[in-house]
Amino acid sequence: MGMEVIMTFKNSPLKCTSTDLELEVIKRFRDLAPLLAPECQVYREVSGRSIVLCLDFAACPQDLKMDIKQEWQEFAELLVHSAHYLGLANSLVFKQGDRILAWMSLNQVQYFSEFFDKNHQDKT
Repeated sequence: MGMEVIMTFKNSPLKCTSTDLELEVIKRFRDLAPLLAPECQVYREVSGRSIVLCLDFAACPQDLKMDIKQEWQEFAELLVHSAHYLGLANSLVFKQGDRILAWMSLNQVQYFSEFFDKNHQDKT
């Protein structure tokens, strides 16, 4: 019986490495946030003692040009709640390459609002 269980697991089509599981959860995150551009890189990284989910818009900077603050706020809240729901992270970092544009967590959203205000002052 023990050998059958080992052989079944070994022949399983499921990939069970931590990298495979993380890639699957990021895919599910993208499914929950269909407005996120496919070119936007999504990955996790350590920040202090926490893990944050990074959204890097370097390949699609045009997607940072939403004109309505409420749209940005709702979009960001959807993303942070989706990341939390899937156990990816409780905070998001919005990046453009190495530059951090904003971050948002379940408890604090003011930095995102400050980013939006600054981003749209630069446009005018």
